[in-house]
Amino acid sequence: MKYRDLFTPLHEEAREPKQQCLIWSENHEHAVASIDDEIHPQAKRVWLEFEGLNIIYAYEKHWKTGNWELVEQKKGNIPLVNNNPFKPDSESVFPVNKH
Repeated sequence: MKYRDLFTPLHEEAREPKQQCLIWSENHEHAVASIDDEIHPQAKRVWLEFEGLNIIYAYEKHWKTGNWELVEQKKGNIPLVNNNPFKPDSESVFPVNKH
């Protein structure tokens, strides 16, 4: 499954998804991924956007079923950054964040 597959149609309106998304691990590390990448096994939350909308769509992997669910919609734009803000010295789970 790819990040692109998490997108759900909005009011039957055809919108193009933005090409990058923000993925979060369980320990709050985040990384930027292409929407055409396979979903990383450590990804627990994914923020996606559509072109022309100022709304972030947050999807979360259900702890029990493993299914991805839309859990939040909020105004704003995704901050496309790679880092581990809460444990900056810990080992990274996302390859893009390894130095």
